[in-house]
Amino acid sequence: MRKSLKILCILFVLVFAVSMVFAGGGKEKPGKKKGLVFYLSPNQFDEFQTTASKLIRKYVEEAGYELKEMVAQSGQAEDVALQLNQLDNAITQNPKAIIIAACDASTVVDGIERARAKGIPVIVFDRTITGTKVDFTSVAGCKQIGIIAGQEIARLLKEKYGSVKGTILDIMGDPGDMYTVLIEEGFQEVMAKYPDAKITTKIADGWEASKAANIADDWLVANPKTDLIFAHADHLAAAIVSVFETKGYKKGQIILVSTAGMPMGLQLVREGWVQVTVEQPLAAQAEGVAMFLEDVINKKEIKPGKYTVGGFESDLVIKPYGPELMIPGSAISLKNVDDPKFWGNQVGK
Repeated sequence: MRKSLKILCILFVLVFAVSMVFAGGGKEKPGKKKGLVFYLSPNQFDEFQTTASKLIRKYVEEAGYELKEMVAQSGQAEDVALQLNQLDNAITQNPKAIIIAACDASTVVDGIERARAKGIPVIVFDRTITGTKVDFTSVAGCKQIGIIAGQEIARLLKEKYGSVKGTILDIMGDPGDMYTVLIEEGFQEVMAKYPDAKITTKIADGWEASKAANIADDWLVANPKTDLIFAHADHLAAAIVSVFETKGYKKGQIILVSTAGMPMGLQLVREGWVQVTVEQPLAAQAEGVAMFLEDVINKKEIKPGKYTVGGFESDLVIKPYGPELMIPGSAISLKNVDDPKFWGNQVGK
């Protein structure tokens, strides 16, 4: 009797288990991950990168993958050597994909080639890498950001003088980052039309805000009547504002233009220290990664064309280094600074 009862119990358990499999359609159990994806971040010392990390994690995990992040930061500077080691570490774990925002676009080339040789797709986020093939790139139209900045700078100088002229200090970020390189290309392309605008370009290596502040401080000692400073990121602009305050400059006395659209940048616009910041559409860039993540991992063809990403009409083009999604930026001034579409107004909400 006991033996018969035991057999009946076993049969019941087996029938129940089979019925549960069919009821679930053979789907993965809730919470089961499809695999591991790495995100290699260049820093966490500015609002753009901290927000990028949150959004990348959100979208990758919503797609069903586990995300591990590694940050290439030493002190308050980006660390190229550290990121190379992190890339090697990620490769050894054979993830489904590696997403990278490179500290230096040229030095990561060998590591990317090793990853792809092992069949690991590489997705470039925010900072274009042109020296080797990659599987997908999601970036702002960085040259276009520079063009918009140049157009706004020309407008502001014309409003001040009646023509485009004056002394301009141009402070780039790290030259290993194609974001600042392409912004500079677009900016210089516009300003070449205006020979009476005298531009001096300096570099804040590692995107360090303290270096931008030191550059501005030294410059203003020798050139106190400078007309305009163009900082390639809002956290650099914030450091420059501190220099203005220390030296006793009033808001708007020296025109200040920036890029990125960080919360701190929008606040500086509201306060009157920054006249224009050109938004880098961060939320849409992260969404662009999510849109094509499965296709990249499954090695499906990515077709060029027009795509709407985060409300922005964007272009996906096939570059020599692979498919690139380019999302346009927008000029932000006192007139439109509170528009909720800007990612700097969405942080923390």
